[in-house]
Amino acid sequence: MFHTAIPARQILNCSLAAATLMASCSLIAVTVASAATLDGASRVSDVTLYPDAAIVKRQLMLDVPAGDHEILIPDLPASLDPASLRVEGSATDRVVIGTVDFKLRANIPDADKTANQRKVKALKTERDRVTDKVDAAENRKAMIQRLAQHGGSGEGKDARLDLEQWTRAFELVGKNLQAINDELRGLRLEIERIDAEIGALEGPPGRIVLPGKDSLRIATIGVEAGAATKLSLTISYRVNGAGWRPIYDARLDTRGAAPKLEMTRRAMIRQNSGEDWNEAKLTLSTLSVSRGTAAPHLRGEKVAFYERPVARPMSMNRMAAPSAEMVASQIDAKQDTPAAPKPIEEAQAQMETGVYQTEFLVPGKITLTSGGAEKSVRLGSEKPDPKIILRAAPVIDPTAFLEASFEQSGEAPLLPGEVLLSRDGAYIGRGRLPLVAPGDTAKLGFGSDDRVKIARVPVGRKLREPGFLSSNKSDKFEFKTTVKNLHGFPVNIIIEDRIPVSEDQAITVERLPELTKPDAEAPDDRRGIIVWTPTLKPQEEKAFITAYRIRWPASRETRVTPLP
Repeated sequence: MFHTAIPARQILNCSLAAATLMASCSLIAVTVASAATLDGASRVSDVTLYPDAAIVKRQLMLDVPAGDHEILIPDLPASLDPASLRVEGSATDRVVIGTVDFKLRANIPDADKTANQRKVKALKTERDRVTDKVDAAENRKAMIQRLAQHGGSGEGKDARLDLEQWTRAFELVGKNLQAINDELRGLRLEIERIDAEIGALEGPPGRIVLPGKDSLRIATIGVEAGAATKLSLTISYRVNGAGWRPIYDARLDTRGAAPKLEMTRRAMIRQNSGEDWNEAKLTLSTLSVSRGTAAPHLRGEKVAFYERPVARPMSMNRMAAPSAEMVASQIDAKQDTPAAPKPIEEAQAQMETGVYQTEFLVPGKITLTSGGAEKSVRLGSEKPDPKIILRAAPVIDPTAFLEASFEQSGEAPLLPGEVLLSRDGAYIGRGRLPLVAPGDTAKLGFGSDDRVKIARVPVGRKLREPGFLSSNKSDKFEFKTTVKNLHGFPVNIIIEDRIPVSEDQAITVERLPELTKPDAEAPDDRRGIIVWTPTLKPQEEKAFITAYRIRWPASRETRVTPLP
């Protein structure tokens, strides 16, 4: 066996080096221990839902040791806008929040995730054992190399080696180094195999995962704690794929001495953000997030001659009719509700009106899973004083329709939305409500009135060709509209008819003396519309005449088209 004497000074130097190495290793261990990764288990606590987005708040509490740490939040939705994330909170000692990093990862089902985690944990344990063997082999290799370097540098006569000893030393060192290098190559191949298996389960580092329903976003929040403390954090962020739309129940009751109207305001909420909202406080805001934040930049216009292209017929896709189940779920069926001493009350939201927006605080807590399903939430109800009148446009439909108008006296506007209409306890259909600001008047149609009969018939038409004194053609039109009230009480009705409007000097439209004088013209800036507003007594019938003549050059052809 080959023996080498090591001088005392070298032993002292090696001892000092070992002590320095151990101190360095201890310092590294302390540093690593103080920079730990902490799992931040958070829950959705508050959601502010806008018509086209949502602001989500999460709460988490954890104990933070002294030092620098990273708080890992692994289950954020992929639809999160990273620029919108804000972190705030409180602690029992001084804590400084640093950077926030994001990355995407695949969303693995819980069952597969648990099995994968067990496999990854076993592989990492095996990798640590192999890494320990590599470190031990590297240390043996370094020791042999040091012994080889210092083998002939000893002091004194006994420390010198003869030629035979040198030869044996070279052979022994070479064999040991060769064996250690072979061992290291095998161990490193083993580490590569283990890393490949871990990568197949976890995904390779730096892999790009596209946002979607099968991906999640991981946030890493850096914090620095001066001492061990209990930390409470609130994380807020904006997500797309969520929103709400207004919907109304309008119930008109005409069976009493005076008509009554109840307007119930509801919200249909939905979210497909990729995360579930469980037991969260919900606030609905009327502010639109995705709408532009500033007025558009207006550019000037120039006028020039333009040849209008030939219009091609286009097919219009009609919206699918609502199913009976949907209608039944959105309307209270009074006939199926048994009589009770006291009516059941429905919880409604608390309204907070600001200068530029209105918020509705939904009572209790809401659970809404990610998906396409909608949930109805009651926001409140109002009972305005309606004004009832009949309205008809016999040129299109000889039917009298009941119309209720009311002034929006609440603090919040009525947003554009669908209205489910009921009259005297019966569901009659759906309507549409435009934006109605406080102080404006809203109008809703509540179906036909079969006890008011309307008929519109042509009385005569006379086409005259050009003669000796004129080169123009003329066409005379005359229509008669009769309205009869079959009710046992007077009714007020608005009857609309139309007379063509000419925008060419060569075409003239002349009103004839037979025309019944209208009570109003161009309602709502609709040119060419004339209006009669009679009050019909019980069993009373009235007639209204529409008469006009059109003149134009005989060499030209005319056509009637709707006004823009």
